[in-house]
Amino acid sequence: MSMDYPYFSYQLVEKTFNDPLLLTSIWGKPWGVDNPVGNIRQVLVNRPNEALSRLAGHYEFIESGPLLLNQIRGRLAASEKPSPPDFSLIQSQHNDLVAALEKEGIEVVFVEGSTEQWPESIFTRDMAMVIPGGCILSRLALYVRYGESRLAAQTLQRLGVPLLGCVQGKGTAEGGSFIMLDPQTALIGRSERVNKEGIDQVRQILSIQQIDLITIDLPASIIHLDEAFLMIDERKALVNIALLPFWFLDELHRRKIEMLHADPRDPLLAINALAVSPGKVLMSHDAKYTIDLLLRQGVEVIPVNISEIQKMGGGIHCCTLPIIRDSLC
Repeated sequence: MSMDYPYFSYQLVEKTFNDPLLLTSIWGKPWGVDNPVGNIRQVLVNRPNEALSRLAGHYEFIESGPLLLNQIRGRLAASEKPSPPDFSLIQSQHNDLVAALEKEGIEVVFVEGSTEQWPESIFTRDMAMVIPGGCILSRLALYVRYGESRLAAQTLQRLGVPLLGCVQGKGTAEGGSFIMLDPQTALIGRSERVNKEGIDQVRQILSIQQIDLITIDLPASIIHLDEAFLMIDERKALVNIALLPFWFLDELHRRKIEMLHADPRDPLLAINALAVSPGKVLMSHDAKYTIDLLLRQGVEVIPVNISEIQKMGGGIHCCTLPIIRDSLC
C-alpha cells in the first residue's frame, strides 16, 4: 500500500458515517437524502410487469386504500368505479415518466431481479426510506407486496447504497409515508400500513443521527402520507387540509413553510407529485387547477400523463424513490 494512500493512517475516524466525502470515497457516491426538494441525482424505479394485467379482475382492491374500508357499507359502488387499467398504456405512461426524469438530468436505475411475483413493485417509493447516508428497508404490510423489500435490498446493495437498517419483527413501515423534512427532522404517517412497532424502529435508527421523527396519524381513508402532503420548494408545501390534522398544519406554519392547498376539483392523487429540484415539480397532467395555482406561486410544473397508473392507486411520487438528492445547505 502506498504511503500517500489517504486512509493509510492509524488516526481515529472523527467524521460521521454520512459525511459526503467519506461516503463518496468509500461507498462510491454521496448516498442518501436529507431534504425533500434538493436536485435529484439518482432515482430508483421499476418497470410495470405482466402480473399487473393478471390482477385486472381485482383492480378495485389494489392499493386503492385501507383494507378496512372494504368492510364498511355505503361506500362507492363497484359500478361507479373507474374502468380497469390498460396494462399496455401503463407501460407507455411509465416510459414517459422515466423519459421526463432523464430529461431533468436524473440518473434512472431500475429494480433488478424477477418482479413477476410482485405486481405492485412499480411503486418503488414504498420499498425503502432514504435518509442521510443510505436507506432503511421497509417491511411492507400486505402479502401481495411483501417480497419487494428483498428486491430493493439486492438492487441497492449492488449499487453500493449503505443499508442502515430494516424494519422487522411485527413492525410495518412503508416509504410512501416517510419524508425527510430537513436534515434534523423526518415525518412518518401512521395508518393501516404503518404501525407503532414499525415507527418505533424507524425512530430508533434515526436517533443515531440525532434526527427527530414526527408521527402524523392519518385518517382512515388513506394509507400513506404522500396522499396528503408534498414539499415543492424549500419553504413551500402542497397540502390537502381535509386529510391532515390542525396541529401538523400549525407546525408547518410555525416553521415558516408556506402552504398551498391541492385543489379538490383535481383527482385525489394530484398531490402525489415529485419535486425534482427546488420549485420544480413533476405532476399529473390532469391536475389542471392545482397546476395553475402552483404556476401563479412561481413553481415550475412539468405535466406527465399517468392516468392509468393512478387507477392502480399510485402516482408519480409512488413510482419514484430518490436515492441521492443534493443537500440545500
